[in-house]
Amino acid sequence: MAEILHPDWITVKDNGIDHAGYDQEWYPEKRQKLAGCGPTAGSMMAAYIERKQQGKIVATRDEALSVMLEIWKYATPRMHGLYKTRWLKEGLTEYMKERGLKGKVEALPIPSIRLLAPKLPKVAAFITEGLEADCPMGFLNLHSGDEPIPYHWHWMPLVKIEEKEGEYYCTLWDEGKPHVFNLGSWLAKTKFGGGFVRIIGS
Repeated sequence: MAEILHPDWITVKDNGIDHAGYDQEWYPEKRQKLAGCGPTAGSMMAAYIERKQQGKIVATRDEALSVMLEIWKYATPRMHGLYKTRWLKEGLTEYMKERGLKGKVEALPIPSIRLLAPKLPKVAAFITEGLEADCPMGFLNLHSGDEPIPYHWHWMPLVKIEEKEGEYYCTLWDEGKPHVFNLGSWLAKTKFGGGFVRIIGS
């Protein structure tokens, strides 16, 4: 099993209630609310790294929103959103470089053509190594397959992976709540793929 060590670092108070992660609905503009899942996931990764390296605390919805607005400039959604892992990778790399943050951003895209997609052991290892490096990961889900993942065409933070009887189960956060899905089943049944972005060496 691998998981982030400090889930509290990306848990914020919203109207006095603990909210697991940030929410794209907090963006002020309509387009940001609709297409802002990528920058929102990236914001949690950035905030976690900044807390780890620079002690910057993000504890409230307003503080989270200020990070979200900043990351939006680096990972601005295109016409149909931020639907390539490389775009979030490039945006976070630039953000970290400008702020003197240590770490390397890496992406593992999952193409829709199954024959070209990496196999389960490689994907599970990529996620495990990312979480063992202690940073939430960005998960791009373009199609959920049969898994109970809240939305298609959507970025969410991954915070945990565990193996049970040869199956890998990932925990993501969305809209303030955890959701668990079977990684192997998702890889086998997703119609459009997606991908993962991690920060290692931070």
